[in-house]
Amino acid sequence: MPAPADASRPRRSARRVLIAALSVVTALAVAGGVGLVGLGAWRLVAPAAPAAAERHTVERRAPALAPVAPAEPSRVTIPALSFDAPVTGLPIGDATVLDPPTADEVFWLSDFGLPGAGTDNTVFLIGHTSADGRAVFDPLINRAERTTTALPGDEVLIDTANGTVAYEIIATERHDKTALATVANVWENVPGRLVIITCLFQADRDVAPDNVVVFAQAAPHSAE
Repeated sequence: MPAPADASRPRRSARRVLIAALSVVTALAVAGGVGLVGLGAWRLVAPAAPAAAERHTVERRAPALAPVAPAEPSRVTIPALSFDAPVTGLPIGDATVLDPPTADEVFWLSDFGLPGAGTDNTVFLIGHTSADGRAVFDPLINRAERTTTALPGDEVLIDTANGTVAYEIIATERHDKTALATVANVWENVPGRLVIITCLFQADRDVAPDNVVVFAQAAPHSAE
């Protein structure tokens, strides 16, 4: 269902944001073969950690992009990692657990912000990682080093029906799964901000005790 334009969307209260945070962390906290969900049919003994995504030197696209009106995201790319994935809306509503229904898509939390110029709320993207390279956000994780391959300065591009919005990664953090809901800076409403959240598996076990959070800010022209 299409989300309303950002200008007409009521800003979520701190209480609703905390409820959303608790919902997300409930799903993100579950250990198993795929981050964000239970064990299911995924293997219980992890293979060796897959190789981290290869990085590339790429030309920045932000200077060539014109500002676009807010709209639902349809695709996200991180050119430095050759990462490219579809985005599907996922409403929170009154859910107590957020469980992305597929492992090969990125999900946009449609109760929060829209990408585009003039928005006043954070855009949240969440998705699965796996123990053996079968989930959408696996390229963003270096299991061997217990960190993310996405680095400050990397460009993140969000495609919408109105055009492409460029963001630049400004910081990454790792948080214990049980603490994510209480990390205030993750859940703040920040104009022009993008937050990507996924799980971080241990290098040699199908256990994901931590979450990785990637913070990005819209390029100046995209936020105008």
